[in-house]
Order: sequence, then C-alpha cells, then structure tokens
Amino acid sequence: MAFLKRRRKPADPVGDFWAWWTDSGARLVADAIAAGNPQSIVGELAGRIDRIEPELAWELGPGLHAEHVLVVTAAGNPGLRAAARRWLRAAPAADELWEYADLRRPTPDAVLRLEGAPPMPVAETLVTVQPDDAAAAIHVGVHHPAYPGLPRQLQQTATFLLLDAILGEELVETWIGAIESLARRPDDAAPIGDLLAQVAAFAAHHTASDGTPSWRLLEGRSSEGDRLVASVEIPLRPIRLPQLDTHVGVRVPFTGAREDGLPEPAALDSLRALEDHLTTRLGDSGRLLAHETSGGSRLLHFYVDGNTPAAEQLRVAVTGWQHGQVELTVDADPGWEQVGHLR
Repeated sequence: MAFLKRRRKPADPVGDFWAWWTDSGARLVADAIAAGNPQSIVGELAGRIDRIEPELAWELGPGLHAEHVLVVTAAGNPGLRAAARRWLRAAPAADELWEYADLRRPTPDAVLRLEGAPPMPVAETLVTVQPDDAAAAIHVGVHHPAYPGLPRQLQQTATFLLLDAILGEELVETWIGAIESLARRPDDAAPIGDLLAQVAAFAAHHTASDGTPSWRLLEGRSSEGDRLVASVEIPLRPIRLPQLDTHVGVRVPFTGAREDGLPEPAALDSLRALEDHLTTRLGDSGRLLAHETSGGSRLLHFYVDGNTPAAEQLRVAVTGWQHGQVELTVDADPGWEQVGHLR
C-alpha cells in the first residue's frame, strides 16, 4: 500500500522574517528600545536577518515618518543588494511606529564609533572632490583628524561610513566613483558638509529634467575593428535597481546595414520596434539599460529579476524576428559587470 507524502514547502526566510515581525517582533524591538535596552533583542533580530543572507547588515534608528526605522542593507556588496531589496519589497506598510529601508540614510550630525578608534564626529570630516563627466561620477578623497592614528583598514572602513552618513548610501553608490582615504590633511580639502550640494548639482547635470536617467551616445571600435555605436542609460549603477541581478544579452542581427555596419533607417525602425516589444513583455521584471551596434548586429543589454521568468519571456519574445537568428545569453550579474566597459 502506497502512502502519500506531504511535500515540504521551500524555505522562505524573507516570509518567515515578516511573519515573526508582524506577529511579535515589531512590538518586542520597540519595547526593548523604549526600555533603553535594545541589546536584549539584538540576538534574535540578527539571527532572523542572518537566515535571509548572513552578510546583510542592519541597524535601528529614528524614522523620518515613523518613530523607528529598521534598515537592512547590502552595505556596498553588489551580490547582496537584490536580497535586501526583496526583503524591503515584502515589508508591511509603514505605520506610526515602524518604517523600513534597505539603504542607509544620511545622519550628518552623527558621531561614528568604531572599535579601535576614537569617536569621530561626521562634521569634522574633510573631502577633496574631482568631478568626472566621462564616468558620470565624482571621485573623492576623505580625511578625518582621527585618521593619522588609525590603521589603514580602519581608515577605509570609516571613510565609507562617513560618506554614507553625509550623503546616504544611495547617493554614494550612484554618483561617487573612486574613493581614497587620506591620512594627511590635503591642502584643497573642504568640509564634508559641502559635498551634498555638489553631488546634487552633478546628478542634476547628468539626469533628465524630471530626474529620470538620461541616455548617452558612445562611439568606438569593436574587437574586430568595426565601427561601434552604443547607447547607455546614465547613471549605469546597480544601486538604482538592485533587484535586477541577472544580465540577458540579446544579440540581434539585421538586414539593411550601411557600409559601416550600422542600420539603414528601415532596419533601425525594426530594431526599435523589437526593443519596445521586449520592454513591454518584461514590464517591471526587467529593463533595457544599453545597446551596442556594430557589424550588422545589435547587442541589447537587459537586466532582469532572476527570481522571475523574465529571461525566458525574452527568449520567447524574440522568436518572431525575421532578420536572422537571435542569440541570448543569461548570466547572474548583480554588480552589472557585463556593462562595466560602458561606464
């Protein structure tokens, strides 16, 4: 006689976290903070976040619209951004007591406290600034008066946290390029408090008038020596859409190429129609971030949510192309390295 075996549901640590939180966790953490003893709940809260991803960072603080905020962040690790964003998207609606975020918010009046270092008021930090229009990024050097007495690694840790404190994690990862910790005070340094206005002005210059990303046209040569023209969404940084952690390269051949390998007007219209068709099919599950055209073909760089069937939707959607065989490649790429050469 055969016995039916009940299937175990796949583990859902995000769902388990929010079930605990809405049942008792939110109240337990708020009560611990109100009692002046948040450490009493740290072990349980940390353990439940570790089950989502062990390397996620988290912190508690005052909210903008609620009494408290719970922040769960990838802390600069591209491979964890999608997990943090999925945690946030599954969160309950904010209320008077709690709100939620997956990126550190600015805390310009904070005092940074790191083990092995003296207290470091954020406002005492100095920065050097080098705008780079070609890279759509601002390169910065960071100095704090406490740095001369700290090991290099601790200086670097402090540098990232000081930048997060003045700009917030989103602005840092979107617009800050190269970052250098400066042990000596530079002659051209300015107060870190001035940095926010500089980054805001730079961002406004490199985005559309309504604040949405702009597109930039690039030109160069392919590895075969052919003329290559690329169109790229700016800023091309994964922090903007961290749930889009999978690259789908769609190489589309076309007939009607000019002598330089670029499309004639009719072929260009067909390519644009295909791009619109694929974008519509994806909806919120993916986005076209760049394309490169050379030698009679166009490579479309889509990024999609790897937890959805978006890649397969693209594969099905290109089957009707009449100008040759379309090739698709699918790779996990949370750091958007496949388009790194276009930054």
